[in-house]
Amino acid sequence: MKYFRFVLAAMLIVKLASSAQTTDSARTTDSAQIAPDPARVLQTTGERLLGDLKRMPRYTCVQLITRTYYEGKHPFEHPSCSSLIAAHDARKKKLPVQGWDRLRLEVALVDGKSVYSWVGAPRFSDDTLDKLAGSGPLGSGDFGVFISGILYRATLVSQGERLVDGNRLFEYSYKMPIGKSSYNVKLPDGWAVTGYSGTLLLDPEANDLVRLVVRTDELPSISSACQATSEVTYKRIPIHQRLVLVPHETRLYTITATGNESMSETTYANCREYSSTVKMIFGIEPTVAGSVATTPAPEAPTALPAGLRFNAHITTPLEIETAAAGDPIEATLTSPIRDKKKQIIAPAGALLHGRLRTVKSWNGPFDSLQIGLQFESIEIGGKKVPLNAILYPPRAIYLPAYSYRMRFFDRDYSFVGGTFFFNETHLRPKQLDSEWITVAPAEGKDKK
Repeated sequence: MKYFRFVLAAMLIVKLASSAQTTDSARTTDSAQIAPDPARVLQTTGERLLGDLKRMPRYTCVQLITRTYYEGKHPFEHPSCSSLIAAHDARKKKLPVQGWDRLRLEVALVDGKSVYSWVGAPRFSDDTLDKLAGSGPLGSGDFGVFISGILYRATLVSQGERLVDGNRLFEYSYKMPIGKSSYNVKLPDGWAVTGYSGTLLLDPEANDLVRLVVRTDELPSISSACQATSEVTYKRIPIHQRLVLVPHETRLYTITATGNESMSETTYANCREYSSTVKMIFGIEPTVAGSVATTPAPEAPTALPAGLRFNAHITTPLEIETAAAGDPIEATLTSPIRDKKKQIIAPAGALLHGRLRTVKSWNGPFDSLQIGLQFESIEIGGKKVPLNAILYPPRAIYLPAYSYRMRFFDRDYSFVGGTFFFNETHLRPKQLDSEWITVAPAEGKDKK
């Protein structure tokens, strides 16, 4: 087994055994040409990958994330994380499925950092990932963050050759100690750094990365998870007249402290250079020194006041097999919105815009399908007016079309909307007719 540290300043040299006989020397030379040296493959591929990251174009991809949840076997016990990890590694069959959920996001790579938004949203933000993730696991770093860290700071060990789908690949293991790691995990009271380890799978013919595995150390006891493992496969696609290495598929395995497990499958599509009109928000937007505002920014429309009731008909078809949180939806008013003086603010037929916020199927004593949605705006007089609303009346009620519905405040993501619960997990809702009431934007943030 060969040990080597990736160093850009010098090429690693592995001496070839020689023989006194000319024929043996020639045979050794021919063998070296046929069999690439693992150290040289790592050096050449590493230089290519790091060069790619330095010249990476501005691009964005759409992520489709399907998270499957598995029920552990220790509902009333509290086994240690080390025993749960050992049991997971030894298990040959998957645990029983509890349920699944699905979401669709847009990820952009900006200055080596991943930022997120809902698909089609006009702005990305660096604090959005945990707000969009919901209660399930979600990771980042697939777009080069791990690669550069491993190549610069980890010691890689050759594990020999592997034959994958008829292709001859070289595998390398590595370990990133916590003192050199930049891998952060979310804890109840903030973020913490963890060490990690894993493998790289390289193609010696193409000098390219094929797969990356990242496995955290055992996480702190305060965390809700014991361990997370990411498996990322890569491919090159043309973006702005260049072949760019992007993730093809990611699988994130998580073992929770309760013994439950989850697996998030992420696929990537529509990778492209993003428009210069898209805003990238990193905290507070800086003021450009010396700039002069020649045209005042248009005044944003005022949101509808709280306490106005209306009826809406969802016009967007909901296909449960493909729908995901983040997908845009449209609806129409089936009754006008009137102010306190009974004057019409928005006529029947006015168009409403929003997004799905939950698409979730759950197994249990009673199977359920959850569809959560949030209205964002309503078209009045040719303008999109902000709209914040919850289902009315403000309590769970039973209707013949579905099991029940409830208003939904999410104190973690600070959005206001409504959730419909169905008692059939494969239902295809043709329409969702419902009554809503407008609320102030801040009302959903503080509601418990």
